[in-house]
Amino acid sequence: MTQETDVNNRLNNAMYGTPQTLPDQRRQFLGSLRERVLLELDVQDLNNPRALDLFQQHLDDYRDTKQSALINGKINHDLIGPYLKILAQQNFPFTLVNKPETPTEPKSPAILIVNEAAVNHETVNLLQLHPLAVKKDLPKKEKPEKKGFFHHLL
Repeated sequence: MTQETDVNNRLNNAMYGTPQTLPDQRRQFLGSLRERVLLELDVQDLNNPRALDLFQQHLDDYRDTKQSALINGKINHDLIGPYLKILAQQNFPFTLVNKPETPTEPKSPAILIVNEAAVNHETVNLLQLHPLAVKKDLPKKEKPEKKGFFHHLL
C-alpha cells in the first residue's frame, strides 16, 4: 500500500510541482512569508522622499548574513532605481522578483528586507516604524483669555 501512495505522490509532484505552504501569502510577499519580513516599503511609499532617506539610514540595522532584500521587478525603474543604487553601494544582497503573479498595486510591497527564519514583527512598514518626529521648535498658539458672562454686562 505504501508503494501505491508513494507512486501517486511522485506523479502528482511531477504533474503539478512540489506543493508549497501558503501560496497566496508567498505571492503577496514576493516569494517569502509574512513571518520572515523585517522591513517593507509599499509601491506608494516609493514616491515619498522621506522613505528614501529612512531606507538609507536604517539599512545597516538589517545587515546580517541571513538577511536579504526582495525587490518587485515589475515596478518602474525610475521609482525603484535609487533604492537599488543604495543596496548596491552597501553590498546588500538583493533579488529582483519578476514573476507573472507579482502584484503592482499601490499597497503591494515594492521592497522587502527578509530573514531566512521567522521573526514575526508586528509592524514592518518603514514609514510606520519611523513616524514623523514632532516638531518642538514651533511656538504654541496662545489661546485668548476667556471672559465670563458677566464681563459683557459690566
